[in-house]
Amino acid sequence: MKAIKWISGIVVVVVVISVAGIYGYLRSTLPDYDGEITVPGLAGEVKVIRDSYGMPHIYAKTDQDGFFALGYSMAQDRLFHMDIVRRAARGKLAEVLGKSLVPVDKLFRTITAAKTVEEIAAEYPDEAVDAMKAYTAGVNYYLKNHGGALPIEFTILGYQPEPWHYTDGVAVHYYMAWDLNGAFDHEMLNASVISKVGPELASQLFPSYPQGYPTILPQGTTALDFLKTLNLARRHLSTVGGGASNSWVISGKKSITGQPILANDPHLGHGIPGIWYEAHLITPSLNVSGSYLPGNPYAVIGANQHVAWGFTNVMADDADFYIEKINPDNPDQYLFKGNWENMRVKNEIIKVKGGQEVNLSIKLTRHGPIIDSVNEYKETEGTALAMRWTAYEQLKVKAFHDLNVAKDIDDIEKAAEYFKCPGQNWVYADDKGNIGFWAAVAIPIRKGFSGSLPVPGWNGEYEWQGYVPTDQQPHMRNPERGWIATANNKHVGDDYPHSISHYYAMPDRYIRIKEMLTARDKLGVDDFKEIHGDYLVVLAREWVPLFLEAIRGLKLSDNEQQSLTLLENWDMVAGADQVAPTIFHATINSIVKMTFQKRLGDDLYKEYVKNKYTVFNSLRNLVNQGHADWFDDPDTTGTENFKDVISLSFREAVTYLEKNVSSDVKDWKWGKIHTITFKHPFAGSSALMAHFLNIGPFPIGGSIATVNPQSYNMNKDKLWNIKSGASLRYITDFANRKNSFRVIPAGISGNFMSPHYDDQADLWRKIKYRPFVLDEDSVENDQKYYLKMLPE
Repeated sequence: MKAIKWISGIVVVVVVISVAGIYGYLRSTLPDYDGEITVPGLAGEVKVIRDSYGMPHIYAKTDQDGFFALGYSMAQDRLFHMDIVRRAARGKLAEVLGKSLVPVDKLFRTITAAKTVEEIAAEYPDEAVDAMKAYTAGVNYYLKNHGGALPIEFTILGYQPEPWHYTDGVAVHYYMAWDLNGAFDHEMLNASVISKVGPELASQLFPSYPQGYPTILPQGTTALDFLKTLNLARRHLSTVGGGASNSWVISGKKSITGQPILANDPHLGHGIPGIWYEAHLITPSLNVSGSYLPGNPYAVIGANQHVAWGFTNVMADDADFYIEKINPDNPDQYLFKGNWENMRVKNEIIKVKGGQEVNLSIKLTRHGPIIDSVNEYKETEGTALAMRWTAYEQLKVKAFHDLNVAKDIDDIEKAAEYFKCPGQNWVYADDKGNIGFWAAVAIPIRKGFSGSLPVPGWNGEYEWQGYVPTDQQPHMRNPERGWIATANNKHVGDDYPHSISHYYAMPDRYIRIKEMLTARDKLGVDDFKEIHGDYLVVLAREWVPLFLEAIRGLKLSDNEQQSLTLLENWDMVAGADQVAPTIFHATINSIVKMTFQKRLGDDLYKEYVKNKYTVFNSLRNLVNQGHADWFDDPDTTGTENFKDVISLSFREAVTYLEKNVSSDVKDWKWGKIHTITFKHPFAGSSALMAHFLNIGPFPIGGSIATVNPQSYNMNKDKLWNIKSGASLRYITDFANRKNSFRVIPAGISGNFMSPHYDDQADLWRKIKYRPFVLDEDSVENDQKYYLKMLPE
């Protein structure tokens, strides 16, 4: 017995020591936010004051010292995040993650081959290069002198990060241009659907925008393989592609203070850490605070003491695919206007962790890289697919520099000249009372084709004729109505002579924002917060009456009758504690499945419903037509219409909920199945890692196109897990800049041991905020950490 006690005691001691050791190691990965360090090369003293949420406020006597401290601070908090993003853009993920990432590396190396990161950086203006080099010096100083263990991810993967290079900031920009691109998916998907169902039926599934809905400006097979590779990349990188967003601004005419108020919430894929890093930089030429891309020294979205700005995705068709004819006698030649032209050939080597190196030969035509090699495609009919992308000519950084130092609306609109890719709707205001909007995007001038499908590349008839001049892009300044809003909806009427996009978002968010902006004569910051959190479902307001008409009169079960009653009494707000939203969303999921799956087939259907905006834009048009072949079940002898689809879908939805949620309708609360989890890239490796690294799950309201969007994956059979939403929210009030607010979904730090890993999660979920400040008094009043950097 005594021996057993001794053995038990020894085991306990070993476990305690092991746990203490692990805990001590994990604690050692946390950076030191306090203290004093001496740094060679600084021009003067730098103060890094971090607030109660860990966000750095950097005070420097020169711009270069400020950018140095910014790089140092980001490396403290997001080093692994920065490294993975630059690796993704450079096609170097397999080197640390293994052979499953080889297709992703092939994808990025191919789509960036027409113009490399280094070639783009060579065109950057001197002030941007200087900023990026100073930022880089800060990152590398931290790498050499951090004094503790690196973040746990590096240990798990067993590698040390390479020194940062200033061109890695360009790689981050390239990465975001890819993430916000919609053409890669849609054109390939469109081509695949045409090959499956023919051009007539396919044309009904890809409307550019539902007919009769509002615009921003007032009225006056290889393909399927490529999609699978894109999906693989997005799954590993926690992105959704073609990100959506909201922004709105009111002038003094509409505000209770008599000065502009601006709000923005970009919608991107949810992950941990989040895409944005928050910082405040104060130098002789800068007093700018906002959201930064880790790896880049400029605030992408934010404000300085004179101006504020926000972005939403233009949803631009900024890429085209060309079918090239290949010389049967020379696979490195392609036909153009009757002549065989030589391709440029780049040979790349992809290093693979635990495996053999992979050789990749990238071929480039005048239109861009041949993308077939991404999927191991073998040429069978003497053709190949090349991609032309505006990023090869229009990926610039000068606009960010000019935005950060802008003093008024004129400076902002001059900066728009240099911002083309990824195309963004700029909404902005200045301290003189001006408000404005500009669709800052490279719009290719296409003659004789729309750009919605791959086109022949050999005859020269489908070449871009340059770009639409900046002053001809949609824009407005100080509209008489006193407000501007964008929500990825259509910009202009059909009389606009150029094609901007074929895949705008659903109009619902814009409709609802417009309603809320015009419901009152005057609005304030609290009203803007209410808009940020709005869960009213415009689609339900339109379709529930159709549901009731189709379902009433049917012989219903008890649960079906209860469901019908709940829909009849629903206020159309998708609250987490309500049952009606569950019934509605289960029904529309069934409607989508019944309408499209049989004709498209399982694989193509799964790809199509990933583009939820396209799905519901097309459904809206089909419903408004009153009859469509898509509603007719090809397996029956009769002819079904939308009313038939509704009644069948409603019954199927109730049966599904009975089987998968509960036999009691009262248990079907929306938040029970509609949940959000912020997932770390490693969380899929084990339940233990998921427990420590993930944030959530949490019940949440909202829907696909509510102003507060909580977009779920329609391919999932059992759970509506949220995939994307507001990646930040911010509001700035020009009447009182201390009455401005911000929040991100998780926290400033990417280290799960940090208290700032998830300290904003509850704020974000509950539509609460923390202060957005520019003045030194507010910074010092909220000081939690203080790091002093001294010149040597």
